[in-house]
Amino acid sequence: MTDRTTAAADKLGAKKSTNPIPQSNPSVISSEGAIGKPFNPDGAIGKIGEKIGGPLSKEGAIGSQFDASKDGIAGHVERAVNGPRNPSGSSRTQ
Repeated sequence: MTDRTTAAADKLGAKKSTNPIPQSNPSVISSEGAIGKPFNPDGAIGKIGEKIGGPLSKEGAIGSQFDASKDGIAGHVERAVNGPRNPSGSSRTQ
């Protein structure tokens, strides 16, 4: 993703009243929220990709997009909702 995408996600995340500390007030779509949590590698949906492996594993071309700690699609959503694995304004680059 581009630096502009990251900056936009950071700007949105900074305005959220959610808390990046897990279990403290996570957004429902963050990696600790009701919708986002199943997509983690150890979640109900994420486990399927890990079991299949290849491009669907957490290190694969598709699966890595769902890793909230990275700068793929899920990582930018995580920043936009100020989630725990990639809080807005964090300088993580992986």
